[in-house]
Order: sequence, then structure tokens, then C-alpha cells
Amino acid sequence: MSQTDEPAPEQESLPGTVVLRKDSGDDLQWADLRPATTWIRTHWVLACALALIAAQLAWKGQFLGHLFFRQDDFHDLDLAVEHRFTWSYLTFIGSGHLIIGLRVIAWVLVRIGGTYNWGLASAVTLVFVAAAGLAALRLLRDLFGERPAILIPLVIYLLTPLTLPDIGIWSSAMESVPLQLATFMALSAHLRYVRTERRGHLLSAGFWMAFGLIFFEKGLVLPVLLFALTVAYLTDRRSLLDGALRSLAKYWKAWALYAALVVAYLAILAIALRTSATQPKVPIAFGNVITFAYELVRDTFLPGAVGGPWQWFPVPGGSFAFGAAPHALVALSAVAAAAVIGASLWFRPSAWRAWAILAGWIILADVVPVAIGRLNAFDVNVLGLETRYLADATPILALCLGLAFWPLREVSAESVRPSHVVRRPASGQVTYRIVAIAMATFVFGSVWSSQAYENVTSGSTYAAYMASATQATRLAPRGTPVFDVGVSSNMVEGFFGAYALQSKVIGDISPGKLRWIRHPSGTIDGLHMFGSDGKLYPAYVYGTTSLPLPAGKKCYPARHGRVLIPFLHLSPAFTGMLRIGYLMYSNSPAVVTVKYGTHARPLTLEPGLHSGYVPISGSVASVMVYGLGGAGLCVGDAQAGNLRPNLLSQPISSLAK
Repeated sequence: MSQTDEPAPEQESLPGTVVLRKDSGDDLQWADLRPATTWIRTHWVLACALALIAAQLAWKGQFLGHLFFRQDDFHDLDLAVEHRFTWSYLTFIGSGHLIIGLRVIAWVLVRIGGTYNWGLASAVTLVFVAAAGLAALRLLRDLFGERPAILIPLVIYLLTPLTLPDIGIWSSAMESVPLQLATFMALSAHLRYVRTERRGHLLSAGFWMAFGLIFFEKGLVLPVLLFALTVAYLTDRRSLLDGALRSLAKYWKAWALYAALVVAYLAILAIALRTSATQPKVPIAFGNVITFAYELVRDTFLPGAVGGPWQWFPVPGGSFAFGAAPHALVALSAVAAAAVIGASLWFRPSAWRAWAILAGWIILADVVPVAIGRLNAFDVNVLGLETRYLADATPILALCLGLAFWPLREVSAESVRPSHVVRRPASGQVTYRIVAIAMATFVFGSVWSSQAYENVTSGSTYAAYMASATQATRLAPRGTPVFDVGVSSNMVEGFFGAYALQSKVIGDISPGKLRWIRHPSGTIDGLHMFGSDGKLYPAYVYGTTSLPLPAGKKCYPARHGRVLIPFLHLSPAFTGMLRIGYLMYSNSPAVVTVKYGTHARPLTLEPGLHSGYVPISGSVASVMVYGLGGAGLCVGDAQAGNLRPNLLSQPISSLAK
């Protein structure tokens, strides 16, 4: 080895540095990480917050990986496939919600990623989840500064199981999560406007309010939230009434902007509601409203706020679950809520304002919309267990928890009023231990509840179904006739009408590729049906079949222009379809009459070997075909019953492999 080839002597690394090797492999270079470590030590609260946001993003990404589209998701995506990007499409209301933002995203997704790309849709959800988490951190820093205490409301917002079922349904996530983002950002921008009175912050607050409204009509409550926060915490006043008057006078530009946005949105909503299948209605019984509100808070919100509900009640199909908090947790959460509220009032007598703001949001944003939209049509007790109704309340919970316990970053005159004096705990160590135990309990409960939700839900069945249907659609010859029936009601409920049919759910994978037949009638060759596994099978009539022909015979005998086809058994009472296999020796179509019991139906025959379908009903022992005229007709077989996929035959996707 030459002198130049000798290895470089080992060098002792300096604290806070890391060894990097150049491409040549000969020299060592040292990167100084001390500025980064110094920043982390200085801003460890911010670093912890960012790590928490990243961790919950990875956790929710894993959670979304085991789900798939369901119910409204298919409807919204099918609408996007079928419509051009027009104002009528954007403002179309199917079931009472004006969701312009969702319409935009769905329209883009189906054109860049395919009709049912769950991975891409989940990525969009996670982008909003990440943005909402960062916005929550921004607001908490704006309100309370970069103090360790802000990690408590941040953790509660990030981990509460109340948001989990919401993001598991894509259409719900595209309503609620953008609203959560808009709530945090509008609050932050409005807070900065109140502190600085800069026009840019006001315009930013208006933008985020409009952003929230575009995705969810619950954004109509945002101006009320901003006004309540301003009066209760951001205005120097002698009383709440005085604070309200001062706020109206001093920040009139903000209220005028917010009011203009609300009026414009309400005008659009009023026009768009003409297309809605459901209209806002006054509840039939006011007692139902009270019952719903009570159960929503007692059985769903309070258990969720402490990390519950611990256990879930899955819907048929297993793609979603309602909260099913045990009685012990319901009682425990009520005690915990009373303890938290009591402690906040002891340390900060003005904390009642924060809890009043939270209660107001739940009433206006979560109780009233359900009361006027769904309470007359659904069971009150079931609606009270619907966690999705409370997902938008989680930002307000985090906000009000902070307002109840900690002073704002900027000290104002209100902080020296006797009613706002902060009582210091007698023993700081005891308080810290109580808080640590409470947070550890919350985190454990949240993880337990989240895992329990994963254990009882799955989208694998629907994902496999759509994967098979996609493959079958791609491989089937163009124009393949397919009997059009509804998909599983667990996948898309029948109240979606035509959008619950396979011609929509599957047909929109490749519009125009298959020939969908809702009511088979006449000559149809090669009729197929999708099975419950999403594969495309030949269709057959399940029920009874014709008597076998004698050996050597291929056609039932024709006498005096009539052909009698006897069945092996009486056709079933549920019979709805008759299939006749025939061969016609003719150069042109002919029309015959098919007599089934007391009913007679025309059937158009095509030259050659074909299958003819006749809708019928009832139970009979035989069927007759007459009116043959000069047509040479050979009837070889017949079946009466109902159409089903022939699972014993090879599906199209398997034949193509």
C-alpha cells in the first residue's frame, strides 16, 4: 500500500456533530447539529407538539388503511363521474347538505385517480387532518403562548375517539375535517385582527369562514363563536352586555364581513335546497329534541371527551360503528366533567364563559341541524349515539378547555378584575400529578377505544368487491348485457334510489362499457350478473326447468302453431322471469305470444340460436308459445323463477386469466 493509500486517522467527534462522508470517500466532513439541538431545547413544547401531530397522522393513516368507501361516498363519487363541472353540480343537494367543497374534490379525484381510489381519497383526508392539527397548534400558541400547558388541549383534540368514525367515512371527513381546519384558522385570524386591527387578518378570517361554509353548513355557527369569544375574552368591559356593545362598535367591520358571508351563503342554500330529497322541518315532538340532546351529551360527548366510548356497536356490514359507552363510563365521564368544570371555576371564576361557549356550539351546530333535518325520520336513541355529529365540536372542546384554565398570552384589564383572579393551587406537585394521571387515563382510553373501533369495523369486503368488479368491467367485452340489481344495502342503502344500483356503483367505473338491463325482456344473449363477490357470472333463472326432451329430440313438438313446454316441477310462487332457449329458422324477426298461466306476453324472436326473456309471475306447470305463423321455431328449453348469477360457472375475470 502506498503512502497516499493509507487510511485517514480516526478523529474524535465533537459534541453535537455528526460525521458525513464525501462522495470521494477520502475526507470526512463534520455537520454541526448544535443549532438544531439548541432550538429543540428552547422550543421543546413546539417540538413535542409537532411530534404529536406527526404521530397521530401516522396512526390515522394506518386506521384508514383498513376501511373503504361506503354509502354517501359512492353517491358523491358517482355524481362526480356523471356531471360536468357546473354550478348546478356544485350546489346539488342530495340529502340536505350543501357541500360545494366535497363536490370539487370528488370531481377532481375521479378524473385523476379513477372512480374509487381509496388510497388517493385517504391521502386527501390526511392532508386535511394534518392541516387541522397544525392549525390547532397555531391557535393555542396565539392564545396562550408556547407554554407546556397547550399540549393538554392539543392532545385531547388529536386523540379523541369522537373524530375517528368521522374520518373513516370519506364524505363525512370531507365535511367535518375542513370545517375543523377553518374553525381553528378563523379563530386565529380573528384573534390577530382584534389584537392588531390589521385588514389582512380580517380578510384572512373572512376567507377561512367562507372556506368552512363551502365544506359544511355548520360553518354558519362560526360568526357566533367569534362574537362570543370576543365578548367573553377579548374586550375590556364592565359586563357582558357592555362587552357586546363595545365589540359591536369597535369591530363592526368584522361583523359586517361575517354577516355578508352568512347572508350570501343562506341565499345559495335556499336555492340549492330545491334539489334536496329532505327539507328542514320543525320536529314533531319537542321532547324528542330534549331526549336527543341529552343522550348526545351524556352517552356520546362526555365519554368521548374522556377517551371513550371504549366499546362500539357495529352496523351490519361492519364498515361503521356507533358509540356504545358502558354505563360505568357514562357515570364516570359525568363525574369527571363535573370535577373539571368545578376545578376550573375554583381556579378561574370566569371559566363559566368557556363552558357556555362549548355548550352553545353543541346546541347550535350539533343539536339544531339534526333536530330540523333528521329527527323526524330516524330513531332518537340511535341518533344520540352518532359520534360524527360531534366531530366538529372537538376543536371547541380544546379551545374552551384552555380558556377555562389559563390566561391569554396578552394580559388585558379584565385579568385584574376580582371575578377573574386566578387562585393558585395550594400544592403545585399535587396538581401536576392529578393532571398527569388524568391525561394518562385519557390517552389510554383513547387508544383502547380506537383499537376497539378498528376491531369491529373493516372495509375489506367492499374493497375486494370493487376490485373484482373493476377487473371484470375492464375485461368484459364492450356491450356485455348485465342484469342491473342493487348492491348490498350495507354498501349503499336503497333510499339512494338509482345510485344504489350496480349500474351506478359499478357502471361508473367505466361508463358505457357494459349494457345494463334493469328489466330483461325480449331476446338477450349472454346475459350476465355480478355476484356478491363482485365477479361477473353468466345469469341463469333459478326456480324450475322444463322436462328433459326424449333421447334424440332437440325441440319440443309444435302442433297447430303451438308449442307446449312442461316444467319438471311447478314454478315457484316467487317466480318473476321466464327464459326460453330457441332456434329460429328465418331471415327476419318474428313476434310470438307466450302464455304463462292466465297471462299472455309478446316475445320478439330473432333469427338464429338465442335466449328470450319474458317477465311473468305466479306458479304454473307449463308454458305455451303460439302464433308461430310461418316461422320455423325450435324451442329447446325453458326455466321459470328469478335471475341469479351462476356461481358454478367461470366468471369473466377468471376466464381471462
